Amino acid sequence: MQITLQAPAKVNLCLHVLGRRPDGYHELATLMQSVDLYDTLTVRLGGQGLGLACNRPELNRENLVLRAAEVFFAALGRPAAAALELHKRIPVAAGLGGGSSDAAATLLALNALHDSALAPLELVRLAARLGADVPFFLAGGTAFCRGKGELVRPWPDFPLLDYVLVNPGFALPTARVYQELDLQWTNQGERNKISRLAGNYAAGLSFLINDLERAALRVHPVLGSIKEALAGCGAQGCLMSGSGPTVFGVFADAAQAGEAARRLRRERRWWVRACRGVAA
Repeated sequence: MQITLQAPAKVNLCLHVLGRRPDGYHELATLMQSVDLYDTLTVRLGGQGLGLACNRPELNRENLVLRAAEVFFAALGRPAAAALELHKRIPVAAGLGGGSSDAAATLLALNALHDSALAPLELVRLAARLGADVPFFLAGGTAFCRGKGELVRPWPDFPLLDYVLVNPGFALPTARVYQELDLQWTNQGERNKISRLAGNYAAGLSFLINDLERAALRVHPVLGSIKEALAGCGAQGCLMSGSGPTVFGVFADAAQAGEAARRLRRERRWWVRACRGVAA
């Protein structure tokens, strides 16, 4: 038996750092949106142990897909026995959640192949063990996430917007960004920060705020140049996604996003992709 699933990327339409937690992580409030840029995962049951084949061979080991399969079989109480094939399209360590999405797809695929042996709440519990963004990807769409990101509340009425993603071609470790973060930059208070999500989303896109962006710009000032380039192509708003380094622009429609992506590919050496938000 086998199953193939598409694992979408995400963007953080806002990301607020509300403070440091006793466990050393940071308390977050973020609105996340799945977009139609996908990795493809195929899972086949059988054999002995776990094996992963990826179109990027350097990702064949210590991949979150393998870890997800391990925790699934452990929860099931059965020996691990599956072959996994992963085709990567989402840039790695890019703030787009590719690894987390692949892990969530692994849990969903294995559960489907085992006749939904694990209840949805058990899958959420396993997902939270794997990473803060993994629970979001179990359903995807648009969701407001709290805690480390693992407390997920669907946000079904948010409009599906058109985006251009720009990745400069280097990784930006999350730990490095948090090292540069000064929490005094984010001291406007939880009430004010959350209230920015209310009201008319199209009114100036004022919700596009990422408390990590200033820290990331200190590490790689080129991210500011990407924002300027997107604005120059007609983006209505621009923001770094997650802890970066991918920056996205919001465009009025798919035609304008497509034209902006073509222009940036001609003029720059960045990885560029036009995409659209997708529902759960």
